[in-house]
Amino acid sequence: MNPIKINPTQPEPDALHTPYKGSDKEFLGDVTLKRLVWAGDSAEVELLGVWFSAGARTKPHIHDVDQVLHVLEGTCVYGYASDNENGVILVPAGEIFTVPKNVWHWHGATPDAPMMHLSIRKMGNSTNWEVEEKNWASQYAKLQE
Repeated sequence: MNPIKINPTQPEPDALHTPYKGSDKEFLGDVTLKRLVWAGDSAEVELLGVWFSAGARTKPHIHDVDQVLHVLEGTCVYGYASDNENGVILVPAGEIFTVPKNVWHWHGATPDAPMMHLSIRKMGNSTNWEVEEKNWASQYAKLQE
């Protein structure tokens, strides 16, 4: 097995691990993803490297499994809403946090700086992108005030 490099510009020997641009359905702004551990590498774990340009973020979504995010560069903006609470937190590089399954959330870079995180989830998961937008745009806009 050859190591996969955590670098969005490093070419890889196969298409499965080649960096790709995030879709407009899932992201707002310029986002690059790279499958670091994927089907064929592991039957149980999915590991993605995700690079967000300044101001880029996911659109609101819900996962059917827990997600662990490890911020490696910049500061991650994480917005969430559940039955018990909602809000926005800033997570600096070096920090790890868990997004519980079935929690409405979004995450990305601050308005003025890029951010990179690793996304770790159970293999065979699904994401629901057809969710209510709630107040995600106004939550993010408050960061610019």
